[in-house]
Amino acid sequence: MAISRAQLLKELLPGLNALFGLEYAKYGDEAAEIFETESSDRSFEEETKLSGFSAAPVKGEGSAISYDNAQEAWTARYTHETVAMGFSLTEEAIEDNLYDSLSSRYTKALARAMAYTKQVKGAAILNNAFSGTTYGDGKTLCATDHPLVSGGTNSNRPAVAADLNETSLEAAVIQIAGWTDERGLLIAAKPSKLVIPPALQFVATRLLDTELRVSTADNDINAIRNNGSIPGGYTVNNYLTDTKKIGGFGPLSFVEISYA
Repeated sequence: MAISRAQLLKELLPGLNALFGLEYAKYGDEAAEIFETESSDRSFEEETKLSGFSAAPVKGEGSAISYDNAQEAWTARYTHETVAMGFSLTEEAIEDNLYDSLSSRYTKALARAMAYTKQVKGAAILNNAFSGTTYGDGKTLCATDHPLVSGGTNSNRPAVAADLNETSLEAAVIQIAGWTDERGLLIAAKPSKLVIPPALQFVATRLLDTELRVSTADNDINAIRNNGSIPGGYTVNNYLTDTKKIGGFGPLSFVEISYA
């Protein structure tokens, strides 16, 4: 439906002091703090995770060498979406408006709406990390039982939901260090950055930036800060809808730390 004079009645008459409501500030490209951008000329893209070899066994004298098999573990498919929106104006609305260029005004508003949608789409990956969307291994992004070819599992969330604090963050760093590949070999995973909602920014500052431990009378050092456990610090994503979920990112773009 075209925007007509019926939606712009006040702008058809002289006397308005100002028009407002479309010139708000906006957050930056917060999705860029989480994702890398790649181009594609296909309707979808697929990525396959490979499984290598297990730890080598000891060979006895005169015994035959043991052979192991490598294989594909699973494949994830990413189907592209087209996001589009436009607006139209009646000729009369353009001609009779007394204040500014409707086309210029709403072109800026449309750009704002498209940029906002990009950020919401990006944050949706984390907002839906605990339920709903599943990926190549058949699990949601944050799960306690990501299956491995070896028969074991990797967990990238606490077994019991926990608030963000010193204890839970240290536990997550330790848990990440124990991640293995498909055959049980350690992958030297380390957290890089926390991605948090606005409600946790002050907690994150106290945990990562203070020299001494928080919420204690002991004069201990802040081990998380001293060890450089989260070298990228934290970034606030204003499009996260849960005030207690956070994400931690590191090698291979894994989601590493999540709290419900």
